Amino acid sequence: MAAKYTDTVLATAQLMTLVQRARAIQGFTIVSELADGRGGVNFHMSASINFASWGEKIDLHMFPYNEQQTMVEIKSECAMPTQLFDMGKNKENVEKILGYILGGIVIQRIEKEVPKSNYWGQNK
Repeated sequence: MAAKYTDTVLATAQLMTLVQRARAIQGFTIVSELADGRGGVNFHMSASINFASWGEKIDLHMFPYNEQQTMVEIKSECAMPTQLFDMGKNKENVEKILGYILGGIVIQRIEKEVPKSNYWGQNK
């Protein structure tokens, strides 16, 4: 199982504002942008090979929570399934993307029940 990092936040912003910001992200390639059929948008992105990994796959899902708030779920995972360690690169990707699309927007971090770490100490 490849190393990965996930995060979920509730943003005080409308969905289209965040979608426009996501389309303008620098440093990542948007592989696809698809409507989820429930009023939300899924972005599938990638990051190129770097010193910490053989690249990463990033899934960004945004959907309306109510008229003024948008739920943002993001996951960054090493592209090579056998890579067990990422030296913090997946967390860095998540924080960089969230920082870019949520810059200046009030957020509430959503705490999900986190499973116990596996033998290798991977998060979430």
